[in-house]
Order: sequence, then structure tokens, then C-alpha cells
Amino acid sequence: MKTILLAIALDLLLPFYSLSNPAVTTIPFQLSRNLIIVQASVNGKSGLFIMDTGVSEIILNNRYFYGNPTDDRFYGISGSEMVKEVDFIRFNLGGFEKQVFAIVTDFSALEKTSGLELFGVIGNSIFKNCELVLDYTFKELTIYQLNKRGNRLSPKNIHQIPLDTLPFTLGNGVPFIEVLANGKRLKMSVDSGASANVMDIQEIDQNSSTKRVAQQSLASFGPKEVSVKSQIIENLMVGNLLCPPMKTLYVNLDHFNKSQSGIKVSGILGYEFLSNFRVAINFRKKEIYLWDRETVELQWAIASRNLGKE
Repeated sequence: MKTILLAIALDLLLPFYSLSNPAVTTIPFQLSRNLIIVQASVNGKSGLFIMDTGVSEIILNNRYFYGNPTDDRFYGISGSEMVKEVDFIRFNLGGFEKQVFAIVTDFSALEKTSGLELFGVIGNSIFKNCELVLDYTFKELTIYQLNKRGNRLSPKNIHQIPLDTLPFTLGNGVPFIEVLANGKRLKMSVDSGASANVMDIQEIDQNSSTKRVAQQSLASFGPKEVSVKSQIIENLMVGNLLCPPMKTLYVNLDHFNKSQSGIKVSGILGYEFLSNFRVAINFRKKEIYLWDRETVELQWAIASRNLGKE
């Protein structure tokens, strides 16, 4: 109860803690085991974080941070249950700064799988008034500040007209889009924190022509990895774009769906999908923009030539 009252009190104070951020911020990232890794800091303490559009909150590693106990539980994608603690922090990502609540939990499995000392995971809540661009071609993360209509405040058009624009809905801060898998419409989340695509176990054999099933390990929050089934999905359409055949893991998504504000999803689009595109998420307009690698490289070449003429 004390934690809830503290949260309410600090939420009321948040307008007085608003921080001035640049109109556009660009941060380089590295890929480790298919995860976007960036350098950021909490309360002035710097370390490595996973950029994860599949969660709403900032989540911190309990090896390095302490939180206030709550009566809530926190679930990883594998369904493992962890104690949930919270803390109020000052967060800085390349000069983009916010003061927010963070969850503190167990990162043992993620650290073991990645081979990195991870400070935490960066979720979507700090970008609610922004457009977030994930560029897998040039390994850059860009944050645009937006006006009330959802348009960029920056006069710099670093990222030009996309190949496709998709509407999305938000469930507990996570973006969901509709895709077409062998003629069947499915709702899936867009998750840069997923090192592979994931489908609900009920969908196995429904979206693949090969029917060949393999076993693979999956790491999420918590102390252990779990063994899951995997299969190649073909003929997946996202908007007007046909995706290449993609390896997909199958897990029980019951716990995940219970936390998504009544939205029932069939799966998660992770690295296997995202790495084929530049992906931008406009949280004000609730739109996702996609560029394939060929379009990204062509736009970069044109911009470079124009810059040389100035």
C-alpha cells in the first residue's frame, strides 16, 4: 500500500520534474545475440541496456539496483514468475533524459545468454511523446520529439518517406499490428527485445509448409533458460511487404496476453523480422513506418550526394 501511495504522489509531481530534451537524438547501438544493446545511465551510473519495444517500463537488473518491494509479480515471455520491485530513477540515453519509475528484477538468464553485464531493459513508456527509429542497416537508434499532432519538431529529415505505414494499437504500452500468415489474420507485437520471432504454441503447424519442428533454448527475465519448439514460417505479409522465411519459436503466451489490457495476440515479431527493415514507431500517431534495406541504402546514397553539392 505504501508503494502505491508513493507512486501516486510521484506521478502528481512529475510535471515539475519535466526535462528539456533535444528535438532529435541519435545513439549508436551494437547487436549481441540479435538484441539491440545501447549505453545509458541510471542516476549517473552508466552501463549496457537492451532496447526493448516489447515492454512498457524500464526494467533494471537486481544485481546492480535495489527497489521497493511490492505485492505484484512480474512474468517473462516464457511464463516464469518473479518478485517485482520498483524504484524512481533519473534515466539518460545519449542526452535524452527522463525521471520515471522502473521495475527491478532478475536478469540471470539474459546475462548468461548474452554474455554481457546488463544494467537493464529500456521499454516504451519514456518514448510516449516521441517517434523511435530502429535502423538495423546503420545500427543507429533515433529519437524524434513530436508536437501534439505527432509531427517531428526537428527540421532535419534524416529519415525520408517510408515504404509502408501501418496503424497499431497499444496494449499495456506495447505496439500491436495485424499480419497475414497463409491467409490468416494474426495480431502480433513489435518487439526489439525478442532475439527471435515468437508464436503462441496453439499456432504451431498452422503457418508453416515444412511442418519440421526443432528444439531451441529461450531466455527471458528470471534465473533459467527454457526449451521451446521452433519452426520456419513462410508467406508472412506485413502490410504490403512479403517477409522472407523466418525461424519462429513457439511458447504458451497466456501470461503475456493477461498483461496486455484485453488484447489477445498470436505472437511477437522480433529480430528475424525487424532486421530486414528500418522500423519507426510514432507513439502519438500510433503508426509504424517500414523501409527495406534497399530503400534505406538508396535514400542514404541520394542524401550523401545532395550533401556533397552543398
